[in-house]
Amino acid sequence: MRKLLLGGVVALCAALGVASVASAVDATQTLAVKLDHTKAGTKEKPKSVGKLKVTTATAPGPVNAAGTFTVTNAVIFFDKNLVFNSGVFKACSTSDLATIDTKCKGVAKGQVGTGSATGSALGQTEPLAVKAFNGPKSGAGYKFYLHVTGSTPLAIDTVIVAKLAKATGKYGWKLTVPIPEELQRPSGVLATLTSFITTVSASSKGKPYIGIKGCSGGKLNSKGTFSYTDGTSKTVTSTQKCSK
Repeated sequence: MRKLLLGGVVALCAALGVASVASAVDATQTLAVKLDHTKAGTKEKPKSVGKLKVTTATAPGPVNAAGTFTVTNAVIFFDKNLVFNSGVFKACSTSDLATIDTKCKGVAKGQVGTGSATGSALGQTEPLAVKAFNGPKSGAGYKFYLHVTGSTPLAIDTVIVAKLAKATGKYGWKLTVPIPEELQRPSGVLATLTSFITTVSASSKGKPYIGIKGCSGGKLNSKGTFSYTDGTSKTVTSTQKCSK
């Protein structure tokens, strides 16, 4: 009897496992991290990367259409040879969506980049504008604000409060980007962010916002971990050649 019960439990667990796998979001997730300049400087004097462009794309699969799921959190890891000089730059003084664009306009007030995104729901697609701002120190890292706006078909206006902090291993830094509820479900409708692009390019006091101090194995490594509304997640990688 005990063997039968045990066998039943094992079978049930196996069935649940299969069901869990079957219900996982079937989207194709991609990440591309590209630098304009990849010739390394030194630890004492890193060279500017020019522009750093981060592109994430979430392509819905045949089972999970756009508008049936979305990314709830993304963590982007950057190569250990990249240097982020957040502390040298002016910190944006606010994360208030009504005033952030005016109070933090320009590098002198904390803006370090721009970008774009695309959201999709109910068969409609909306282009979104993104502005990136260097935030204040937060614990062992720095806040990083992303102001996302759009007008048609839905009014979108929200600030993502991300955090830039040190990472370990072959990654030196990571940017944690929690997607706010109002961007996951604008007007109460679940929307899928099918793309999110941010380009950072700024310098202050003779230092670039992002520099490169070395090149390990001839390439720069990046990684992204994306969590979805169904509780599952996917990890993807990106590489770019570099030189010393």
